[in-house]
Amino acid sequence: MSFDFDHEMQRLEGKLKSLRSKEYIPDALLEIVARTAAIQVEARAAVQAAPLPELATPDAHAQGAPLLPRDAFTYDRARTAATFGRLLAMMRAAGGSLGGAAEVVREAMEKGELAVEDACDAALRDDVAWFDAWALRLTDAPSLVRFLAMGSVVPSVEALAAQVAAEDARRTGADQPGATPVVWQHGHCPVCGSAPLVGRLVGKEGALHHTCSFCRHEYRAKRLQCPFCLEEESKNLEYFTADGEPGFQVHVCKSCKGYIKVADFREFDRISIPVLDDLESLALDIVARQQGYKRPTASAWGF
Repeated sequence: MSFDFDHEMQRLEGKLKSLRSKEYIPDALLEIVARTAAIQVEARAAVQAAPLPELATPDAHAQGAPLLPRDAFTYDRARTAATFGRLLAMMRAAGGSLGGAAEVVREAMEKGELAVEDACDAALRDDVAWFDAWALRLTDAPSLVRFLAMGSVVPSVEALAAQVAAEDARRTGADQPGATPVVWQHGHCPVCGSAPLVGRLVGKEGALHHTCSFCRHEYRAKRLQCPFCLEEESKNLEYFTADGEPGFQVHVCKSCKGYIKVADFREFDRISIPVLDDLESLALDIVARQQGYKRPTASAWGF
């Protein structure tokens, strides 16, 4: 299926309208998120499709192997470099400590101390040490280089993940009319092997879908199961809601003390864009952490 730019921009604008009603989200942060999301949609529409790499065999995949490991992903280097430049310019224009840190990054690029491809390659292999070194250099905005790298590479990663998922559906027959929905029962994304970011409930039966924290692939998951440690004992799995945040749940696991937020908009006229659902429900992260639960994945926006 081709990427529908106009449709995605309309959905984005509708979602941002909802986010602007959240008083606890600072205007400056929301402006950065809004502009970043729009830049990414534009880049996603322009990404050049890459040749499909060799995928894990159906047997290996059934045992839990990701179709294409995270560090095997490729990206449109020209489009990614252009996106990196646009995001960096946006950060410089933000001013303050963030703008100052962005200026340091720009100067490092001019001096040959930082290359876009090095940053994006580090993002693909989740090289924590590489980004930590830049965090020490940018104490006022320690996550900036990671944000720029991930924000730039995501459009290509999303495009490739969609290709991979479509090819797997074709070869297994899951794309045929009437095919039984595949419920992934392993504690990571079936495409790239990364942990889930957020979930949402879909359809009358409330099927649980998770969105990957790296490749943004959405997949159906087992409803009664911790997505991180795979705990299935109902006595150890609970969820709670919070006043003032209708449409969101926090699913917690007493075994590993992990949690994941889940959107349930089935009774609401609301748009679900998982990475923005994550921001919209920011207040629930605070509640979960106050209760002693932790989130294994960072926000899609770098915090």
